Amino acid sequence: MIKRTIERVLSWIGIVLQLIGVVAMALFLPLMGNSDFKDTVVQSMQEQDSSFTKQDSTEILDILSSLITFGLVFSIIVLIIAIIAATLIGKKAKLAGVLLIIAGVVSILGNWINAILWIVAGIMLLVRKPKNDNDDNKVHTQDDDLEYLDKEEQSASHHQNDRDNNYKY
Repeated sequence: MIKRTIERVLSWIGIVLQLIGVVAMALFLPLMGNSDFKDTVVQSMQEQDSSFTKQDSTEILDILSSLITFGLVFSIIVLIIAIIAATLIGKKAKLAGVLLIIAGVVSILGNWINAILWIVAGIMLLVRKPKNDNDDNKVHTQDDDLEYLDKEEQSASHHQNDRDNNYKY
């Protein structure tokens, strides 16, 4: 069994960062619906650029509000995919790797730090293979010894045949 500590750490760091982003958007979204906040922003926009009308400013805020709502829903979906992948790392590494790569590619426009962490963890899950410890941890049995002796006997008889065969050299 291969240890997947690095992949788990990268995945969970990305999940925590994504969760912080989701919470920030969730806290900011109610402000967009607050009329006092809208009036303050509209007034500020008109002070900075006199060409903005109140209607233009309100439309811009409505578009911004819908973008934040879409981003919040999108971020929650990506967060759920990443959490599922992180919980599957020990059981189904290949599936977890594919899910993390999907979450990373999908979230690359939103939060590229998470995307990089998840893509790296996903690639590591797909590429890393367990070490082959046939010689280190193998328990030798009597059958293994017989097989080894058989190979030695075959080698010895092969060398005897070479010496008996005068025409070989």
